[in-house]
Amino acid sequence: MSRLVRIRPGVLVVFGSSAIGGAAYRFFKSPSSSEGSLNPHTFTPYTLVDKQNVSPSSAIFTLRHSEGAHEPESVKEAWKRSVWSVQAKQPQLQIARAYTPLPPPVDASTESEETSAHVRLLIRAEEGGEVSTYLHGLPEKATIELRGPNVECELPHDIREVVFLAGGTGIAPAMQVAQAMARRTGSKMCILWANRRREECVGGVSDEHIPANPVLQGGSWLRNLIGLGQPPAPQPSAVVPVSHGKGVIVRELEALKERSRVATQESSVHQELSVQYYVDEEKTFIKPGDVAKRLHVNAPDEKGSRLILVSGPDGFIEHWAGKKLWVGGREVQGPLGGVLAQMDLKDWKVFKL
Repeated sequence: MSRLVRIRPGVLVVFGSSAIGGAAYRFFKSPSSSEGSLNPHTFTPYTLVDKQNVSPSSAIFTLRHSEGAHEPESVKEAWKRSVWSVQAKQPQLQIARAYTPLPPPVDASTESEETSAHVRLLIRAEEGGEVSTYLHGLPEKATIELRGPNVECELPHDIREVVFLAGGTGIAPAMQVAQAMARRTGSKMCILWANRRREECVGGVSDEHIPANPVLQGGSWLRNLIGLGQPPAPQPSAVVPVSHGKGVIVRELEALKERSRVATQESSVHQELSVQYYVDEEKTFIKPGDVAKRLHVNAPDEKGSRLILVSGPDGFIEHWAGKKLWVGGREVQGPLGGVLAQMDLKDWKVFKL
């Protein structure tokens, strides 16, 4: 998987992301020492208490500590201003893969200390993916062993604005960042979320109208370029829940947006979260202009960092920000490339997830 590279001024950072980021790796830890709280050194058993289908090929796995342990302080701290992941084990092949937990649902009527301690993972059944295939085949009440939290990136203390380019399940780290930004008054974040099919984001309506591009009839060349090729065959048994015409991830994004609106009203300090939905089969694609118009420049009296984060399949990241590199057995930063390298980014910094 991708590893954290210490953030330094002028440095492009690469770190692991969600189900579509990070490579499987061999491990030799004994599961016998994994009975305590979630920790980054040993695997801890969790129970699969719910699997909610998001689309025919992806689902949210809700996991509870098998012994009922509460969320450790390390996780509580990670939620405040970090992008973090956990590693899920495939015990037969002795491999694991990193996944980015989704934040707890924004629903005060149901949230409790117990439910907030649950780990929720958005996992796509990748064709040929050993870990995702294993996890999707597990029944409810099965045991899944996790290791973490692994802090992949800490948002700067002075973070002011974020533009987040998300491809597919790359929406998971975007939601982590949105949850962290909600703690900061005066913050602004825009998520540009691209999917292969509408079934991944049912009911999602962009905050700004996005016209279809008739030039990209079929869009096959762009799908191949950015790594959004044909998805795995749909599972006939997968029943995707839709409430009031909106899928579960869309509903949670709407709740995050509403929380920002309420915070603005209560504090009188503007706080904004916006979401733009792009769907391959509808001929809508993220364009350089969609990014450029959101790259505001600091006014003389304004201070704070501005970040462009990119998360998704390798091809999606490469298209927008260039390839990640392997150095000394770990995935590290690479030079800024792709579309963003050709743009005037002003004082914005780019991080690959």
